[in-house]
Amino acid sequence: MKVFFRIFMYCEYYQAKAVKETIWFVHGCLRNEENLVFDRTLDKNSDCLEFFVTKEMESSFIDIMQFLQQQGYIIYFEKLTNRLLID
Repeated sequence: MKVFFRIFMYCEYYQAKAVKETIWFVHGCLRNEENLVFDRTLDKNSDCLEFFVTKEMESSFIDIMQFLQQQGYIIYFEKLTNRLLID
């Protein structure tokens, strides 16, 4: 008899609203940090971004996002339930 185990490895999930004209800069800053985050624009017509962050990199991600928020590139960001979770 075979037993199968389902192992789910999901990242932490964040969404942010950015100043539309600076989204390219936000993406560039995050991609400059190797293996920090997978980021994308949630909707190409909006200024809403989404981020998938490993638990190990979450602290560094938050530090960078807080800095970008202080500089005026990010309006707000928040941690949400990962929308890719499957029950």
